[in-house]
Amino acid sequence: MNNFMTYAVLGAASLTLAACGGKLGEAERMEAAGSTFDKALYADYISLSKSEYGEGDYTDSDRFAEKAAMAAVGETPAPYDPAKWQIPSDRQAVMNGAHQRLVAALAGTAKDKATTDLARAQTSFDCWVQEQEENFQPDDIAACRDAFIAAMDAVEKKTMVAAPAPKPAPAVMDAKTWEVFFKFDSTEMLPGSSERLQAAVAYVNNFQRPRITIAGHTDTSGPSDYNQALSERRAEAVAISAMDMGMDPKNVIMRSFGEQKLSVPTEDNVREQKNRRATITVESK
Repeated sequence: MNNFMTYAVLGAASLTLAACGGKLGEAERMEAAGSTFDKALYADYISLSKSEYGEGDYTDSDRFAEKAAMAAVGETPAPYDPAKWQIPSDRQAVMNGAHQRLVAALAGTAKDKATTDLARAQTSFDCWVQEQEENFQPDDIAACRDAFIAAMDAVEKKTMVAAPAPKPAPAVMDAKTWEVFFKFDSTEMLPGSSERLQAAVAYVNNFQRPRITIAGHTDTSGPSDYNQALSERRAEAVAISAMDMGMDPKNVIMRSFGEQKLSVPTEDNVREQKNRRATITVESK
């Protein structure tokens, strides 16, 4: 999945793909005649199908082409349900929470108020599910996941309804951030992390619409691409622990920064305990 989330023009290669046989060729020759939302889904699923075809993944190319064809005739395809896929056990809670978030948006007013963003959220989620099941291209997993998060953020901003004024005006709660630290080259948290996680989970109850961002980080020791993947695993380890303590997964957004945002600036290949961390930020949407 090379840079699907940029939705870049595929150049001369697209001419070859457009002329190909099979389900992608059939879907491309269709004229999208469904709703505005269906038309947006059609375009994005065609892009996904082309990307997978270009990588030689004809099975997933066909799957996305089938979804594009459904959208073209107004038979709105549902997003993938991660429970029906072979998702690694340590990713299931996060993906199920993201699925719930997407399904809630699909059932609301977003198809009218945030049409293209919602279509991008659905197709990015399907991309994420497919890449996560394969589970061997961390950059592609992260690209699909981050595109889903960005699209859902846009959807929720456009569909947000001002809440009625509460009867007793509650105190304004500020955003707060907690840090947990990790052993070297590990997702094992250091002593004291559990107490910080419990404090973050308790603070969530102060918000009617909480937004919880969990971001993983590393120090500069080791290759940057390895550290990017390690920071993702650290964010997921913290998210899973927090969910076990009662944090609602649909409110959780995960980020992974590798060695990009150091707490303590260092040169390359420097071990620094304060940089081996994950942050949990709780704020109101």
